[in-house]
Amino acid sequence: MKKHDYLFDTHSLIFWINKEFMSENFIKFLDKQEREQTLYVSSVSFWEAALLSKKKKIEIKDLHTWKNDLLDNTSIKLINPSASEMIDSCLLPEIHKDPFDRLLIAQSNSHSLTLITKDHDIEKYDVKTFWL
Repeated sequence: MKKHDYLFDTHSLIFWINKEFMSENFIKFLDKQEREQTLYVSSVSFWEAALLSKKKKIEIKDLHTWKNDLLDNTSIKLINPSASEMIDSCLLPEIHKDPFDRLLIAQSNSHSLTLITKDHDIEKYDVKTFWL
């Protein structure tokens, strides 16, 4: 059976870290994937989290500490968007307007990653998604 690698959508990353808004089975699955070193996060998710925090839509007291703790204390790998991925995100069909999600779709496809998301608009794109 082929091993899958996964890219977090920003909301799924926050849900998993906080152990909320996810089933216990999904949390256990992601914990296992973390131990197996199959999880990725895009740097754009930290940008999006910072903007959400600034707008008071989420509460993260110290964004730098939160980011550093995540990257230093897990096996999650950080990926940065390339210029080509940024261009590709703009060439996607106009289904989803969120530029962060569009970039995550492009990165998922570019790196052959399955995007962990519960966003139904993302599922309309030609991208592998997963939500348990």
